[in-house]
Amino acid sequence: MSVQERPRRRPFSALGTILAAFFGVRRGRDAERDVRLSLAQVIVTALCVVAFLIAGLVLLVRYVAGS
Repeated sequence: MSVQERPRRRPFSALGTILAAFFGVRRGRDAERDVRLSLAQVIVTALCVVAFLIAGLVLLVRYVAGS
């Protein structure tokens, strides 16, 4: 499939894929569409989600420990 034939994906479709993977839920139909995502999209999105998760946990611990 050439680049011109591939359907355009929404900008945040990789985010939905990564969040579903973190929670362990994904419909088969959606999983088949995820094959169209590039590896770079998935890696960058996953790293961003992990960074936000870690930052959120650090802030939560600081808030609870500071109380």
